[in-house]
Amino acid sequence: MGEVTWVVKNPETIKYYNFQDSEWGLIQLFDGTRTRAEILEEYRREFPREDIPLSLVLDFEEMLRKVDLIEQSVAERNLQLLARAKTARQRAAEEKAEGRNIFFLPFHVLDPERFLVRTVKYVRWIWTPPVVLAWCLAMLWTVGIFVQHWAPIWSGTLELYAFLKKPLLDAIQFFLLLSIIGCIHEFAHAYTTKIYGGEVHDIGIALLYFTPAFYCDTTDSLLFESKWHRLWTTTAGIYIEGFICFAATLLWVISYPDSFLNEFAYKTMLFTGASTVFFNINPLIKIDGYYALSSVLEVPELREESFGYLGALFQRKVLRLPVEIPEHSRRKRRIFWIYGPLALAYVGVVMAFIGGLFFNFYSKYFPNLAVLLLVLTLLRLFRKRVRLVTRTARLFYLDKKDLIMSNRSRKPLLAGAAVLALLLLVPWTHRKVHTDIRLRPATEARLEAPEDAVVAEVLASEGDIVAAGQPVFRLESPALAARGLEFSAERRYLEKEANRARGASDPAVAYAAERRGASVESELASDRARSDRLVVRSPLTGSILTPRLADWKGRHVVAGTTLAEVGDTRRLRADLDFSERRLEDVRIGGDVSAMLPGRPLRPAHGKIVEVSAATLEHPATPSSMADPSAPPARPDRFVARAEFDNADGSLRPGMTGLAKISGPRVSLLVNVVRILKRWLQTVLW
Repeated sequence: MGEVTWVVKNPETIKYYNFQDSEWGLIQLFDGTRTRAEILEEYRREFPREDIPLSLVLDFEEMLRKVDLIEQSVAERNLQLLARAKTARQRAAEEKAEGRNIFFLPFHVLDPERFLVRTVKYVRWIWTPPVVLAWCLAMLWTVGIFVQHWAPIWSGTLELYAFLKKPLLDAIQFFLLLSIIGCIHEFAHAYTTKIYGGEVHDIGIALLYFTPAFYCDTTDSLLFESKWHRLWTTTAGIYIEGFICFAATLLWVISYPDSFLNEFAYKTMLFTGASTVFFNINPLIKIDGYYALSSVLEVPELREESFGYLGALFQRKVLRLPVEIPEHSRRKRRIFWIYGPLALAYVGVVMAFIGGLFFNFYSKYFPNLAVLLLVLTLLRLFRKRVRLVTRTARLFYLDKKDLIMSNRSRKPLLAGAAVLALLLLVPWTHRKVHTDIRLRPATEARLEAPEDAVVAEVLASEGDIVAAGQPVFRLESPALAARGLEFSAERRYLEKEANRARGASDPAVAYAAERRGASVESELASDRARSDRLVVRSPLTGSILTPRLADWKGRHVVAGTTLAEVGDTRRLRADLDFSERRLEDVRIGGDVSAMLPGRPLRPAHGKIVEVSAATLEHPATPSSMADPSAPPARPDRFVARAEFDNADGSLRPGMTGLAKISGPRVSLLVNVVRILKRWLQTVLW
């Protein structure tokens, strides 16, 4: 008998597919009544000569879903709901046993179902195709504005989220803005769930990684037959924030600068832009971007399955532990290999960021116990992950104990010990000292009014390059002008008087007029010198640093008034203060790198040129009869001066950021011993 081929037509997509007899036999088993293991067992009974693995069954399932030959049944969707409920129960049990997860603290606020039923008819038009097309065009324009003004927008975003450094009124404004936008965002999720037939019974607020946020329970979206409906429900908040961002950007562009409307629109634009990019769209944390990606990939527990698969693979292949690797299709394995490492790296970044926040806090208020408090805090915060690591290590030890004790393991153990010694004893890295930085010109000068005068002319503006001796301001003194006219008139009179006396042969009168004329000429010369000084010139070659110089024109200024500042921006400097504990790590000639918000991808590099001889406080030397003052409870600070080459002009005076001073190279072991020794000396001495 010849080879049997099955031709299958999909009536919805009008596409045809060819399958071999054995392939069709496997496909027929996907009838919704069997589990994957039962499908494998039944197939092996029907085709005993073909011993296929479970992974092939999973691959076939992925392929059939991709070409729309099988669909998710109601039972499967119910299983997803049960899995979600099981995850929620497991999370609740963990919180009861270990305490709440402080990285996500939800607080129920209201049940919006009745309100949604009454109002959903008024917002359906927002999700119609013409409005979606308008949204796409609006986003293109908004992205163009962001790209055009990226440097101030980036620095403004960092400043916006640093609300703890701001006055109380600004912090209140920040939370008010957050509440309004967050409420609109979550109601967008609720309305899309309602539009596609679901119900919403929980909207509330939460603390996500210590950041205020809102949440909306859209679990009913799992029952939607179309994955695109589920995707719309997940991305509805991002969609609606796009409209808010567009409107705020438009108001910012057309409103008058320095007005309240302009400032409020700017903050709204920054908030919606930053939160959408760094939070909502980010699929590496479990909010909108993550659930959208899970919906598109049709892997509901993407994060957990990725971590579970990679963890089992690491234990089996690297640690050689007797653990079972979960069976997945090739498509899912590729997804896990891509998503898992990225999510793990992001978790590491978040942990490092949180550790840095706590270390800065402890260093400021408890400097002697900062390291100890940081270790205890991190152990408490990440206790679940710490237990996982210790459990895996214990399992590894129990499994490999006999092998470690055997004679054939001595050479590998000695090699491992040698590698460990190299890692601990070789000075691989530099010690780092972190501090804030503010750039200013290496050489700068102030242009001051030489006397009381009126600014008649402004000859330069902010950013202009001026040469040494180049005029920048021209001042006029009404008193000096009147005095000049008076002396000029007197000089003409004395010249006439001297001529008349010589004609009348009166030498005494002529001599007196000439002497008086010489005195007047001396006064006029002095006035001309004063007039020349009223032309204010730059004493050095550099850039004008003062903004809005044109505002000086026509204004009266008194002697000593600072009119402008000029700086040589070809080299910039910064005064970096650091703890006296780190004095031995800061040396003249040491490297300095600075991360500036204005150029986030290109750190500036410079050198330490000077270290202060005394601390900032510099206590007075006690007299012979007085007792010396007690040392301060918190360490004092020294100042190091760094210089940065700026030949290309990419750095600007006034730029702020974070600087990192590189100290001597040290090994990891020496660094740990140094920290412990210093702590013991400080606390126990």
